[in-house]
Amino acid sequence: MLMLVASILLAPSAEPSPATSGGNAVVAQSGQNAQGGASAQSGQASVSGSGNSGSSGAAQKPTTVVVTPQTEKPAAQQSTTSSGQQKPAESSSSSGSSTAQKPPASSTSSTGSGSGAGTTSSQSTSASASASHSATAPATSTTSTKPKSSGGKLVFVFDDAGHNLNQLEPFLKLPFKVVIAVLPGLPHSAEAAAAARKAGKQVILHQPMQAVNLSVDPGPSAIKPDMHTYEIEALVRKNLAEIGPVVGLNNHEGSLITATQSAIGAVLDVCKAENIFFLDSRTNAETKAPQAALERGMKIYERDIFLDNEPGRDDIIAMIKKGLAVADKKGHAIMIGHIWSDGLAAIISEMYPDLVAQGYVFTDISGLN
Repeated sequence: MLMLVASILLAPSAEPSPATSGGNAVVAQSGQNAQGGASAQSGQASVSGSGNSGSSGAAQKPTTVVVTPQTEKPAAQQSTTSSGQQKPAESSSSSGSSTAQKPPASSTSSTGSGSGAGTTSSQSTSASASASHSATAPATSTTSTKPKSSGGKLVFVFDDAGHNLNQLEPFLKLPFKVVIAVLPGLPHSAEAAAAARKAGKQVILHQPMQAVNLSVDPGPSAIKPDMHTYEIEALVRKNLAEIGPVVGLNNHEGSLITATQSAIGAVLDVCKAENIFFLDSRTNAETKAPQAALERGMKIYERDIFLDNEPGRDDIIAMIKKGLAVADKKGHAIMIGHIWSDGLAAIISEMYPDLVAQGYVFTDISGLN
């Protein structure tokens, strides 16, 4: 009986102490786990050694679940594969595994660490990509060097005829259609118009109009800002009779008049009544000619390029090339130069054969219809 009582008393005293000491160890280790990874690893080792699967095991899972090597690998792969150099290798690979993405990053530094199959696969992928690039590059460069044949129409208008005939002569000898714009009220106005018609060139009235800068004199027979609309109409008709017959007119200077809708509207009324076109030289970006034409149901034309604002040969050639770009884009380009511009006729004549060979068409305003 005494022996039975002794065994009962001794059994409880032998079990609680290990449980208590084990629980204290877990708490201490979990506290260390919050402070550093090394403590968490030592606590993890002691738990696996004890083999406890009860509450102490459940309490240790939060301390051992953070397996940093496993969570860092995907992040490292993602940052590597997001670089611009890795994307082509990934897209060319038919495998979606992470091992298929690694060789491009490591093949240059650790070719001996991977499997032979992986190295061969990456090399073949690189070889096929380089072969594909080398095969397509020559075709692209060859295509870009071919002459461009746009079929764009080029209209050259030469302003300010009427001062003399000597300056006009080189433009009348150009072997293609051009437009000659003749100023009214000058000593050779009517004679210049007649010579241009005889040469087969299109003749229009170069109607003087007041500029915004009132100190600029637009010349004789000009439209002034203080004129009534009926006076404008009468003046334009007088000038047409002097220069005509003509197929149209454009403005000389005129940045003030074209920006005044009532004044330019009076000019368009004459054009509509006489069945001739109006070409806006666009000396002012604020021109109201488009609005006035819309009100009258008229079609008008607009200048695209001024050729000789800068008189140098290289400058003129550069402006012609800009005109070619306009023609490529919208199908035609209207380019305005002046008969007093030295060398302009010769430059265009030199460029003419090559431009025709490229497919450009030289025409006049009527050729745009």
